[in-house]
Parts: sequence; C-alpha cells; structure tokens
Amino acid sequence: MFLFFFLFPSSARSEGYPGELAEKAVSMGLHETRQWHVLLHYKRSISGRVESLVDDPSFFASKKGKYDPADELRETVKAFFASTPEGDTHAQCRFIARFQWLKKQLSIDETLLPKQECKGFQEFHKSVNPRSVVLVFPVSHMNSPASMFGHTLLRIDSEKESKLFSWAVNYSARTGETNGIFFAVKGIFGYYEGFFGVLPYYEKIKEYSNLENRDIWEYKLSFTHEEVERMVLHLWELKDVYTYYYFFDENCSYNLLLVLEAARPGMDLFKDLPPWVIPMATIKSVRDAGVSSGDAEYRPSRAAKIKHLESIVAGPLKTAAIQIASGAPVDKTLDSGSWGPGERAAALELASEYLQYRYAKKVIAKEEYTKIFLDVLRERSALGGFPLPEPTSPVVPEGGHGPARLSTAAGFLAGEAFLSVSLRPANHATTDPDAGYLPGAAITFMQGEARYYFDSGKFLLNELTFVEIDSASPRDEFFDPVSWTVKAALEREETGQEEGRTVLRVSGGPGLSYKVAGNGLAYGFIVPAVKAGSGLEDGYALGIGARAGVLKQLTGRWKAQLEFIAEAFGPGDEHTVVSAALNQTFSINRDNAVKFDLRRERYDGFYSTETILGWNIYF
Repeated sequence: MFLFFFLFPSSARSEGYPGELAEKAVSMGLHETRQWHVLLHYKRSISGRVESLVDDPSFFASKKGKYDPADELRETVKAFFASTPEGDTHAQCRFIARFQWLKKQLSIDETLLPKQECKGFQEFHKSVNPRSVVLVFPVSHMNSPASMFGHTLLRIDSEKESKLFSWAVNYSARTGETNGIFFAVKGIFGYYEGFFGVLPYYEKIKEYSNLENRDIWEYKLSFTHEEVERMVLHLWELKDVYTYYYFFDENCSYNLLLVLEAARPGMDLFKDLPPWVIPMATIKSVRDAGVSSGDAEYRPSRAAKIKHLESIVAGPLKTAAIQIASGAPVDKTLDSGSWGPGERAAALELASEYLQYRYAKKVIAKEEYTKIFLDVLRERSALGGFPLPEPTSPVVPEGGHGPARLSTAAGFLAGEAFLSVSLRPANHATTDPDAGYLPGAAITFMQGEARYYFDSGKFLLNELTFVEIDSASPRDEFFDPVSWTVKAALEREETGQEEGRTVLRVSGGPGLSYKVAGNGLAYGFIVPAVKAGSGLEDGYALGIGARAGVLKQLTGRWKAQLEFIAEAFGPGDEHTVVSAALNQTFSINRDNAVKFDLRRERYDGFYSTETILGWNIYF
C-alpha cells in the first residue's frame, strides 16, 4: 500500500483505475519509447524540443499533446475509459493503433473498459482486407508543380487477383489552386493542409498513367501480415487529420515514411535523409532499410505504349492507325494488299492504344469511342495471334544519379583564370546523365556557384539559381505538347566594364521540341525576361529572347548540348546579348562525371569566351 501511494500522486488515486494506469504508463517510460513517438509522429526539432509533425488538434487526447508526449500518454489512457462519446469517435476507435499497443503494454483489464464496436473501422478493414503493401512511384509530371519531382503513394493488396482493385493510400495537399506558381509559393511556406486519402488503385492508374502520361514503378515491401495490420490501424488514426504541407520537406514522400515506420517501428527511415525530401529519396531510404523485396515492377503509361508501338509500325501504317483512331473505317483504311497480317495487327494495336488515350483526354465522346473501339477489336480479333513485344523497361528511378550535386572546376573567362565550386540540393540538369530521369526534363532548386579569380584576387558569387525548370517534351504525329522553361536567379554579367554586375533575372516562356535522329532532342523557346539591379540603367531591363539547341546522348557515357541564345533588352537598360555554348558531360560512373563547357558571348560590342573543365559528384 505504501508503494502505491509513493508511485502515484493523489490526483491519480482519485481517478481510480484509469488514473493509476495513466501514471503507470508514464513511470514505465512508455512516452519515451520509439513506438509512442512513431505513433504520434514526434520528431526532435533543431532546438532539441520534441514536437509532433501533426498539426490537427483532433489527433491528440491532450491539449498539450503536440509538444508533451508524457501528458498525451496520460490523457490517452484515461480517454480509453471515458463513457462518452461512443462508437467511432471514442478514443478506443479514434486512436485504435495506440489502444491496441497500450492494451498489451499495460495489461489493461478489459472488463473495466466501456465496450466500443468501432463499426467504421471494421467496415474500412473489411473493405481493404490488407495482406501486403507496395510502394508506388509515378515518375515526374513536368506540367504539374505538385509533381515535378514525381510522387509516392502506397498500394494495399488484398487476396484479390487483380491489383487494380487494391486500395491506394495517398497524401496530398488540399489546395483548390489552379495557378501553378501560386501553388509552388504557398507550398514552400506551408499554407496548405495535407491529408491522407484511401481510394481505389485503378483511379490512380487512370490519373497518372492514362491522363498525365506518367510511367509507374511498383516496389513490393517485405512487411509481415502483422506489420501490415499495424500500418492499417495507424492509417485509420490519420483519417481526416491534417498536417501542414511543405513542398520541400513535410510533403507526400516524407509523410508516407511516417506511415511505413508505424508498420515496423524498429526501423528509422529518416536517419540518412537530407533536409529536403523528394520522392527519389523516399525510394532510396526504403531500399537501404531492406524493406523493399525483389525488383521494381514497371508499369508503362499509355503514352509509353504508344511511343513503343510507333517504333514498330511503319510510316504509312502509322498514318492509317491515326486515321482509324479518328473514325476512319478500319476495312477501307487497311485494305492495301502490301501489308501482311502481322503489320496490320501492329497498326490496329497502335490505333487501339491511341483511341483509348484520346478518350481519356476527352477528345472524343463516349458513343463515338465505343463504336470505333469495337470495330478495331473486331478486326484485330479476326487476325489472330501476332503478339507484340512489350516496351523496354528503363533504368529504375533509384538507379540514376543522386539528386544533389557538388561541382568543382577550373576555367578561363575573358582570359582570366578562375576556380569554382557549385552546390545543388536537387535535382537534375539537362546535361546530367539521363538514366533514371526523363530525357529533356530538368529541374534545379537553390543552386549556387562561387568563383575565385586569380588575376584580380576576388572571390565572387557567380550565380544563385532559386529555381530553373526545362520541360522539353517532343512532339510527333500522336502528341503535341507545349514545351516550356522558367528560371529565377541572381546572375553575374560580363559587360566589358572593369567591374561586372550582378542582376536578379526572372525569365520563362513556351517552346516546341522534336526528336532528332540518333536519340537526340531539338528544342526552341521564346523567352521574355526581366532584370533588376543597381548596375542597370533605371534599375531594370525588360527584354525578349529566343533560345534554341540540340541535346544528344552521343554514347552511353557521353552527352552533349549545343545551344544558342539571342536577347534584346529595353525599355530600361538597353542592350543585346548573343551567345553560343557547347556543354558536354562524360560519365565515369553513376555518381561521378567530368564536364567540359565552352561558351562564346557578345554583350553589345564586348566579346568574351568562357572555358570550364570540372568534376560533378552526385549524392
């Protein structure tokens, strides 16, 4: 009896059995355990303070729960014994993962607990019927600021044979925003609430693969059935709970790792993550933790299938396939006796895929689509076999270079030697090796370059790129995307004066891109630009320019870019800039490459030549 009075204060004794259990839980140090911190999403901040990443007050039993693990533990235990509210809003149901764990840790006498049915959870669990988990990675979608780095979600598989009828677990910001620039800015500073959602997997396939033309990679996870059940319990706790969404860290990928840790609390998926978290980092973290089992499964988008069939079908047949998908009679369009049954079968396969793509994009009405599709299927069925090869699987996303890059280089600018160092947190430049990335797509955030010039003895900031995006998506007979570019940076300009000048430059505009022979890409952009800086007349310059070039993978390790830029500025500071550049990258291995850049520029009447030889280290 004395021991009881010593261990538990009078307030706990007055609350009876729930109060005793609450103090017992704290005295056992359960609030300091890895399991409790995982379930409540507690992380230690830079200041050393423990804080939950969840911002919604409904996620906590205590008003101080976001910052006080011990008080949250006490109030959670007491809430299990409350008589109200009942059903799914009761703590036993609302905090079901915590309830199941604490019930075992504290050996709770269940006869003293108010019985709760948790009908909502039971229906959810029956519908999901969880057996295994797959990590899903749709590759980047350059026309969506929310998905420029790709996306990650989970697929919960049941005993059903078709995985399309599995359930997808997705975390995303609830924005209602249609302006991509506003989304990016607000997302950086956490102006949006993010929620977990559970929906049929085939809906996500339709969104990513059919509408957005994004290839999908699927990584099966080696969780036991018990671990999968534990994860599902935690997902229920996160239902309708918000956290503030941050574009660079607390994003879809970051929050997904929190759910995976709930399945296996012993693993730490965050220990080697950089401050910025992109989907690629999520995949590598899961791989390094040994959670991913076997090889990733590649699910090509409908666009990838169409492009693959394009490479098989001959020119005239390609035209015939487009005509058929647009409503031309199948029998009359393919009536040439010079085409064999195998060629006709390939053309019909292409017509079928392109027809489905046009319908998904709402180019044609359902009635017209159904009629054409049935005609194509009928003709294809009459030809019999002739199976076609599947699209070749590209390099897995984690097989590419690391998203961060450190570059060291030596060079000459207008005859003066310099050394430079450059650091980029993320993610991929046009001249970086393409393996694991989309060719023609590039996105860079917060890249800085500093130089030391030997003759003048000056150490200068040459460039600070806040954001730079190139989306050069090639056009052909089947697809007509608009390419685009945007850049915001502080740049140093060589004007012929003894002292150069640094300006803030924002530019961007539309363009067109086309494939060229031998795995190359030709592109062109119209680029309006604005500059601001004290070295400019009136402090600003408005201009318009054109940028065109060719990007080509010359060998498996050698990549080159030839680019021309012409710009005219005024009103404000009136000047013209014309330049030509040859940039080359020679890959040594996945995370090391040599670069050699050559640029000739004319700023009004001043000519300068820049030569750079450097080493890129990716990590």
